[in-house]
Amino acid sequence: MNLGRIAAFTAVWCLMPFAGVLADEPAPRQVRYHGISPTDPGGRCGLRNPERGLRIETLIAEPPGAEAWGPAGHLRDSLTEGYSDDWWLLDAQRYEPFGLTLAQTYCYLDRFMDGPISTEKLECLRRGLGRLRAAGLKAVLRFAYEKQTGQTTGPNLETILGHIDQLAPVIRENVDVIYVMQAGFVGAWGEWHSSAQKLEKDHPALAAIVAKVLDVLPPQRMTQVRVPKYKRWVLSEPVFDAFEVLSTDTAFSAIPAARIGFNNDGFLAGTTCGGTWPEPPRFSNPGNPEFDYMTQESAYVPVDGELFWADQGGKVEGLRAAVRMRLHHYSSFSLAHSYSEREGKPYSIDDWMKTPLTARQVREANLPVSDGYFEDGDGNAVDRTAFEYIRDHLGYRIELQQARFPKSVKAGDTLSVDIELINRGFSVLHNPRPVYFVLIAAGGQVVQVADTNADPRRWQPYDPDDPGYAPLTHAVSGTLTLAQDRPPGSYLLGLWLPDAADTIRQDARYAVRVANRDVPWWTTPSGEYGVNVLGNVTVAPRG
Repeated sequence: MNLGRIAAFTAVWCLMPFAGVLADEPAPRQVRYHGISPTDPGGRCGLRNPERGLRIETLIAEPPGAEAWGPAGHLRDSLTEGYSDDWWLLDAQRYEPFGLTLAQTYCYLDRFMDGPISTEKLECLRRGLGRLRAAGLKAVLRFAYEKQTGQTTGPNLETILGHIDQLAPVIRENVDVIYVMQAGFVGAWGEWHSSAQKLEKDHPALAAIVAKVLDVLPPQRMTQVRVPKYKRWVLSEPVFDAFEVLSTDTAFSAIPAARIGFNNDGFLAGTTCGGTWPEPPRFSNPGNPEFDYMTQESAYVPVDGELFWADQGGKVEGLRAAVRMRLHHYSSFSLAHSYSEREGKPYSIDDWMKTPLTARQVREANLPVSDGYFEDGDGNAVDRTAFEYIRDHLGYRIELQQARFPKSVKAGDTLSVDIELINRGFSVLHNPRPVYFVLIAAGGQVVQVADTNADPRRWQPYDPDDPGYAPLTHAVSGTLTLAQDRPPGSYLLGLWLPDAADTIRQDARYAVRVANRDVPWWTTPSGEYGVNVLGNVTVAPRG
């Protein structure tokens, strides 16, 4: 019996191949599933899932051999003189055990402030995004011109808008591997401050840039801005005239407000998050309006963050970081800031890696607690670290609770499937993604696919208006109508959440894995699909 490639979930998750198949016995009518324990094989590794989690930071789209600067330059001495895409590819591979699937990619256009982007630069960008795809990664993409504060030269608005027009074909061709494209373009490091042309003070100019970015991106892709007030500024300008605070009803729509998230590049740096809010939040009514604005909207838009370099805003304690990440629904976070592997001495992230975190601490803070996360196989308490907890709960963490489906069904009949799940993460999936039930034959072929019409962007970890953060249970149902001539035998029934893009839909590296120890992960021998196996179904002959 050849069922393609079924791997013990935690083994493949830690990149250790495992060959095995499920028993031929039909699954029970109702199956209950369990979360991942730290003592499971690979149970202390990160769960590799697309469009979430820790991220590296790098330059992209530089010609080979170009002068090294800034992000990813820390690898240059061990590889080659001058820029190479291998810098960040090896960086990403190094952190695969952390479940890393994202790279923040800075594309600097400083050589083109006075004219069009060169064909060579555009081809370098195509090459870099292609290398991302080949590696199974996605980009948090940012374009910028100014590499430091205090520069005396910078682009004007006309130049920026013209460059976005030039970039549009490359972005649209490769949007499958762009998780989010940050607004960028203005000021030091594309953070919308300290620009030579003072564009950060020109609200109509900022609005024109965001409008152009949203026009280039598909309607259901999003951008991010550094500070919440920037979003309010641009949406209040005539080019939009569309400021509103998102709600469950307006989220994930095509309106401008639903397509602009946040990137907090001063996460917990001092009382104002490095100037993200104009004053410290008070967590009381009336509170800090900018902080409260982000609190309300963050459930529906992607939120990225990073610490200040070298803990310049002060040490950040791990449990406090996790509480803020839950409140503001962080999907991604930098591994390149305040970390010894980037800065040569221990900082906050190193502290997170050695600070124990207990189930009691997590529960008292109303943080999500995955089934078995703080227990060994015998149910004894096991501490985690603050780093492990943050690593594992950034973005979404889909944990199946149970499934109901028949043990057997006759050819030509309908196979009904119902599952229940809890999202234990800080956030939801933000880009559209189909949810399918699939049937896999003994020969290892996917023989039937049924769309559930479920929207995983709606799988909130808790009701955004619930001050107690009680976990929500989400139900998904679907049916597969079997062909009259479906051969009898044992089939695998699975849950498949592939990427929405046709270009990478079959690539298992871009499919979502559930956080369950007893849900095997199935791919073809060549790494296609990526199906969470719910159990076996016997197909009986008609008659």
